Amino acid sequence: MSPRHFSILFLSQRVALPEVALLVSVIAPQAPSDSGVRWRLGTGPIRATGVGRDPGLGTDLVASALRGGRDAEDCDVVWELRVVEKGLRLLGVGGYYLGTSRPLFLAFSRAMGDSSSRGLANQSYLNKIDKLRELNVKTIDLPQLVVVGDQSSGKSSLLESLTGFSFPQAPGLCTRYATQISCRRESEKKVVVSIIPRPGADAAVDIRLRAFKRNISNLENEGLGSIIAEANIVMGIRMTAEDTDSGLQAFSEDILKIEISGPDEEHFTVIDVPGIFRVSSPPLTTDSDVALVKTIVESYMGNSRTVILAVLPSNVDVTTQEILKMAEVADPGGTRTMGVLTKPDLVTENAMQDAVMELVLGRRNPLKLGYGIVKNRSADDQHSTKAERLAKEETFFREPRWQRIESSGRCGIGSLKTRLQDLLMSISKKEFPHVKADVGKQLRQRREELEKMGPSRTEQSSQRMYLGRLGSRFQAITQCALNGYYSSESVFTELPGLKLITNITKSNERFANDFWRKGHKRHFSVKWDDEGEKAYDATAAEVGEGNVPFEVPISTYPELHDILDTNAYRCPQPTAFRLPPFGSISILDHIDMVYQSNRGSELGTFSSAILGITFKEQSEKWEPLVLAHVSESIALVHDYIYKLLAHICTERQVREQLWEDILLDELRKAYVQAMEQARFLLRIERDARPSTYNHYFNAEVQKKRQGRLNQAKDNAQQVRDDILDILMSYYKVSRKRFVDVVCRQVISHFLLEGDDSPLKVFSSELILGLDDDQLERIAGEDGETKRCRSMLKAEKKILEAAMEVLRG
Repeated sequence: MSPRHFSILFLSQRVALPEVALLVSVIAPQAPSDSGVRWRLGTGPIRATGVGRDPGLGTDLVASALRGGRDAEDCDVVWELRVVEKGLRLLGVGGYYLGTSRPLFLAFSRAMGDSSSRGLANQSYLNKIDKLRELNVKTIDLPQLVVVGDQSSGKSSLLESLTGFSFPQAPGLCTRYATQISCRRESEKKVVVSIIPRPGADAAVDIRLRAFKRNISNLENEGLGSIIAEANIVMGIRMTAEDTDSGLQAFSEDILKIEISGPDEEHFTVIDVPGIFRVSSPPLTTDSDVALVKTIVESYMGNSRTVILAVLPSNVDVTTQEILKMAEVADPGGTRTMGVLTKPDLVTENAMQDAVMELVLGRRNPLKLGYGIVKNRSADDQHSTKAERLAKEETFFREPRWQRIESSGRCGIGSLKTRLQDLLMSISKKEFPHVKADVGKQLRQRREELEKMGPSRTEQSSQRMYLGRLGSRFQAITQCALNGYYSSESVFTELPGLKLITNITKSNERFANDFWRKGHKRHFSVKWDDEGEKAYDATAAEVGEGNVPFEVPISTYPELHDILDTNAYRCPQPTAFRLPPFGSISILDHIDMVYQSNRGSELGTFSSAILGITFKEQSEKWEPLVLAHVSESIALVHDYIYKLLAHICTERQVREQLWEDILLDELRKAYVQAMEQARFLLRIERDARPSTYNHYFNAEVQKKRQGRLNQAKDNAQQVRDDILDILMSYYKVSRKRFVDVVCRQVISHFLLEGDDSPLKVFSSELILGLDDDQLERIAGEDGETKRCRSMLKAEKKILEAAMEVLRG
């Protein structure tokens, strides 16, 4: 059998008992015996004696004593404990035994300590959250309880019951903006009305709105109505259709804050947002106002730390309510949405009443936080006291038609408020460390952004200092990038593409590998003998296509297209050593053709011009390979410079002026030099007379000749083989030399480390050479920069104040 909560009755007379008062909810699968009730509480069982039988508030109640016990393994009643308010108070717990009409009434008490039911420490959490909300920390989501619903859903009446605050009923009041109502227990009874400016309000508006503050000693509608009317004027709200001022608005994103203090108040904060409506009423509201209200409501509901209190009239089918659909979008898991059913007195049909009770009992359209139900004050009941209203509500839910849910613990404003207080406290305590971490993180970010911007730049000295600081920062990070000291700077974690020397090394290795495997036009032999080169019939997959293992951003920078070789060169495979008939010409055939067309009267030798001709023809792929590699390297360097500058110089105006007016021309000069050096090296290596002083050449020639000594050949064949041996040996020497020279001179010197390297363009020497006009044009602060600096300072100030609140 499922457990059931019994209804709870309270005794208010004060008695002198020496124990602490406790509120106990009963969950009883079986009815307890008449003599002695045993139950589990906390860490161990407790026995209560003295069971009274009077469920009312009469004088026959018997006070029971609490004392420890250990023989409760067979207990059949579970008790749920909650400490209540300060004082010596006798409490009664009443209800009915499960499945019977026999009343059960238990009573016991102990003296309370000094504080409210939830303790001073718990209040401290809520106080800090409210102070953060007052600071308007717009970038931090705060734990909050927000009441949402359609217009005329009963929101105002519900809020009045929760807070004791009677909302003025005049048109235009308390419906045009979010209203934060905070109740506090203090010795003095007072009400303070103020305005929290909307996020993003400019300085003048912020000062004007924060200057509004009114204090009253009571909650009379007449006085409060006039104060709220003043607040509407300050916020620029159009209160009636007769207001023709074009500067007025129907709704505002500002927040009206109402603080209610008094000795009988409990710590409680709730935010009311404008009710959803779908049809505008020109000229008071427009279609844009409909969209604005929905945006305001969605922004509050979308806060992951918001408890959504969805107000739903009981006389309307909840499946048709848009507010529940919006809550489902904002809270897909349903972990922070609670439904509150209002106006149950308007439900007259039995079927509709059953549907409402099914919702409250969680048997229909369930929410994880469930539904509560309250009775609104009727339209003709505007002068009853809070106690009278609660009594009428209690009487209403005792009617037979609502008997199924009377003892559910979800009926009435008292039950709802207790649940909401516990829920708000729970989420506040849970989210408090995360809020503190978010504030700390954003405070660090604002300080870093301001540090990047540097001091205000209104004079030439500060402008030059600012650019000099950027240049020094650029050079420091670049040294780490060239030396591979990536752990020294966080930028390499944030932007891995800035690991320059790693990318350049990979590109050089790919270039050298392509040169080794595919740089020659024709294979020199069927099988390469000493360097692991593949045979002519190796597959493309084995040889590889020479792809760079990262993106080379040549196409990203059109300003380089007239300098670089932008055609993506894919080096073809060399021609095979021997080919079948009708195929391409092999290297032996080619050598024979060159020899026959260039031979002289030499006996057993050949002209040195033949070696130059065959070498140039064999190395014809070198030029596109080299120019493509240098172009890729320039693109990598250029991309590094541009992205690093964007990282260290967050001001777009400064960055663009510095890039376009100063850096780009100097960078282009450096890139042109690198490309010219690559072409110069190609001319030297391919067009000049072949020569080398490397002993490896002679050793290689001798080794190849030694392998042919036992083969009988005629003079022409011998000369052809000698040409092939010398060509192959010289090609290997030249290739090794040339790859190193390109990587050392063009890449390392001209692009990375030389005095004229593009990486050294943005330097202190460059900054010192700028004239006054250039400084002002580049580093002078424009309006956007000034506004950005002002905003960062304001946010930093707010976040520092928020951190002080959280640490307090």
